[in-house]
Amino acid sequence: MRSSKPAAYHSILAQQVQWRHPKIVQSGVDQTRLVITDAPTEAVPFSFVVMGDTDAGAGVGASADGGETTFSASFAQQLMAQLGGSRFLLHTGDVTYPVGTYQNYLSGFLQPYQTLLSTLPESPAYKGEGITFERPLLPVPGNHDYAEKMSGLRSWDCFMRFVCDRLRRIGIDWGHYGGQGGEAYGQTFLDDLATLTPEQLSAHLRDHYSAVVDNAVADNGGEFRYGLNYRAGKFTRLPNRYYRFRYGGIDFFALDSNTWNTDSTAEGFDHEQLAWLENALVESWQSPEVVGRIVYLHHSPYTTESTRWQQSETLWIRRHLRSVLDKVAVAVDRVFSCSHDFVDGDHTPPLVDLVISGHAHCLEHVRTMDTGHADSHLDWLVCGGSGASLRRQWDADADILENLSRQGRSVTGVVAKSQLYAGIHGRGNKKQQFHSFVKVEVQPHQTKKLRVCPYVVVRDHMGWQTKALTAWSLGGTHATQAYVA
Repeated sequence: MRSSKPAAYHSILAQQVQWRHPKIVQSGVDQTRLVITDAPTEAVPFSFVVMGDTDAGAGVGASADGGETTFSASFAQQLMAQLGGSRFLLHTGDVTYPVGTYQNYLSGFLQPYQTLLSTLPESPAYKGEGITFERPLLPVPGNHDYAEKMSGLRSWDCFMRFVCDRLRRIGIDWGHYGGQGGEAYGQTFLDDLATLTPEQLSAHLRDHYSAVVDNAVADNGGEFRYGLNYRAGKFTRLPNRYYRFRYGGIDFFALDSNTWNTDSTAEGFDHEQLAWLENALVESWQSPEVVGRIVYLHHSPYTTESTRWQQSETLWIRRHLRSVLDKVAVAVDRVFSCSHDFVDGDHTPPLVDLVISGHAHCLEHVRTMDTGHADSHLDWLVCGGSGASLRRQWDADADILENLSRQGRSVTGVVAKSQLYAGIHGRGNKKQQFHSFVKVEVQPHQTKKLRVCPYVVVRDHMGWQTKALTAWSLGGTHATQAYVA
């Protein structure tokens, strides 16, 4: 489900948002900046919810007569009941499965989560029209959101449509409605500028890209930079496949990891995005209004999930993100202790307060040790257990090893430890499956400013139930560990 060329992942979305169109640049618009209209301008407490990999899993769906509730609908009901006063939702990617088609987005996500929507599209031919979220939903694309057709041959495509149409009559929906290559993801979440005339584009920019961003100066001659106005219930499009926004004194950085999950020499490798992240983090550190930073992406840099922990994509993502953090640390003159987060009782703020990811089908909290880089002693939250397909932890010891350079010698050392894991546990009649989502409470002026509240969703003889695990706070030398009951 992935292309060998990173560039193939974002060409459709770049065209859709008219990336760096001369008129957009001349208007002083930064296409990576999003401003939530009702976001507080000061550092105040708030909370948000995180979900990821909300695919329903192969073979899971409604019965032919519609009598059986799908997994997605059941899980969505449990999650929505816990939203409370949370201000927005983050999604770590793989919104639908197995391929990002319009039908799959409609039946696998929009319908189950329709209480988030102002109006539910009537058919898979929605093409983004009328999709408005009542509460901000801020996703990043996963590999399945980009997944392309199984073949570029027209004859094969026609055959698959024929087969899928017949299967749909007996209640099996493979969702072969087009929209692959990121098109349906873009039409569902991004701002489509490709169909606008020059006059319409100018008017659209005036209407929806008027938020002044930090009084920053643009590259086009000193004009203020503007970002997209995200208005819940009115206009809820995203400006780009990767972007940033600020809420309550916290800077959020949403990344598209599909385009840099391989060797940096690969054709089309997304150097531009990584340079953007480096500059954006440096800019954030130089802003006195920012008290914390959260990064979220699809691929997990650190995880002990059995199929992902040593996957090449995992290692490449870790390496590239680590390189960016190293550069940022140098640029902002941050010196981080290699052994402690507290020195003589004084807290050393982390370079980023939390990195959130998906792709690994589990809930996991990982804490890095001394890696020899600026990603040492950081907290990593994997939130990829919101779908039907869960996976086990690779080893109960849960240590992540790596070849390290110590005093000119190469040694194997522990670079990260798993603090919590929830996925598939036990075997046989003792097998348990813990689907999951997370609520994060932010107290921006406290040393331990983030409180992570994990939830697991289980199905037993009583039906679907949500159980809250022990919450923990981030910011100290060690986070309070939570356990699955």
